[in-house]
Amino acid sequence: MRIKMIIAAAVLGLGLAGCANRTGDLTIAEWCAQDPGRADTDICKQHADTEEVRTSLGQRIAEVFGIANRAQATADQAMTREVQCVTRTLNRVREGSCDPGYTLTGCTQTRYTTRAGGMAILRSINDSECRFNSQVLEVQVRCCAMGPNLPPATMVRDETPPEPQTPAPASVS
Repeated sequence: MRIKMIIAAAVLGLGLAGCANRTGDLTIAEWCAQDPGRADTDICKQHADTEEVRTSLGQRIAEVFGIANRAQATADQAMTREVQCVTRTLNRVREGSCDPGYTLTGCTQTRYTTRAGGMAILRSINDSECRFNSQVLEVQVRCCAMGPNLPPATMVRDETPPEPQTPAPASVS
């Protein structure tokens, strides 16, 4: 019984060794190309699929790098321009606007109270102004201009904007 197990193991080992070295010293592509009849074998089909995926991925990666390089060039070009941004703080207004020559880039209500009606609703915003549905206590308008001869900015706050104030939570008893 023991001899039969040894012979069976040897036959199985030789069979596996033969399968592992199916292509010999050839690459899979060379082995598949030697005989046109081998194109229908599983190993050649798998190799063809793998090469197709590798080729398409290579093309996609090249496209992505091309797009990324164009985006980086555009960003580098934009960074060389002179840009000045200012924050205008306006109190008790219904709309915020920028000085001539500046473009509106942000509009934020920074102060409100529940007694005065709470947060206002931003109704419209464009490159020159923003409008709220009602008068707000304080709005900060961010305006930016680009170029070597920047127009003067009025009503500008040089310090950092304060954190928006929120009412204290009501105590629950």
